[in-house]
Amino acid sequence: MPQQNTVPPLAVNRSPWTSLALVFFLVALGAFVGQLVTSMLYLSSARGVEEIMCTALSKQPLLVLQATTATSAFIVAPLLYLRIFTKQGIRELFRWRQPYTAPMLVTLGLVLAFMVVDTWFIQWNMALTLPTWLRKFEVWAQEKEAALQRITVLLTTFRSLPELGVGILVIGVIPAVGEELLFRDLVQNIFHQLTTNVHLAIGISAFVFSAIHLQFYGFVPRFLLGMLFGYIYWWTKDLFFPIAAHLFNNTFTLLMLFLHQQDIIVQDISTLQAPPGPVLIFFVTVVIALASLLQQQGKRANACNIMH
Repeated sequence: MPQQNTVPPLAVNRSPWTSLALVFFLVALGAFVGQLVTSMLYLSSARGVEEIMCTALSKQPLLVLQATTATSAFIVAPLLYLRIFTKQGIRELFRWRQPYTAPMLVTLGLVLAFMVVDTWFIQWNMALTLPTWLRKFEVWAQEKEAALQRITVLLTTFRSLPELGVGILVIGVIPAVGEELLFRDLVQNIFHQLTTNVHLAIGISAFVFSAIHLQFYGFVPRFLLGMLFGYIYWWTKDLFFPIAAHLFNNTFTLLMLFLHQQDIIVQDISTLQAPPGPVLIFFVTVVIALASLLQQQGKRANACNIMH
């Protein structure tokens, strides 16, 4: 498939590997700055963020840590890379020239249907048992999962609408913008240059996207979600679509948790079971149909852009 109407985010006169190294250096620097800012705000001594993560376990510093680190590493760092090394402007990330309404509704419907399908992979991944020779890794993964689960429960427990709003900003908006900017616009495009295979590039960027969350027992469903975001970006050539898809996925989950915590709905989405076989097949069919429709909409929109 020809690469039409794309602007590969590579540093001028540098190899893709050099571009990749520059991106991850800036991301690591951004993460360090974010953690340093949080440490200066909340710690009386320079013991690092471990005190916040493991001993303090207070919601406010955790939210600040999440917000500052994600913003500096996933938003500021990629934007600096684009500005300094590629001279790419923000407007070039959003190249859709047709009305957004219809394809955006298709995108959100696709994500909602995929969330139902993904419950099967969530259950399968959570129940995964490793062979005995990987016992040490399994114990580490289980301990890590338990620690992250405690933090997740703390961050996603909301007593009021203002708390929900803060949660949507920190857990919904910032990761949606930052992670799509980094993994779809930068990492995916750079690996596309390296491999000349868009499917492989989408898979690699989704793998890295899932791996950085350090949750082995949630790796597969998050990897598949990253694949979905990657294809949405490839089909539309516009970063607004994967950002909206990511934001919808996160915000919908937070809203359902809040409604359950307020006793408005009975179902706890965090313990949602996979649907029966026929229902699962139906939603798989819906995912395929909506994905095909979005791909066709993207082709038509990109063809119109080329003509103009």
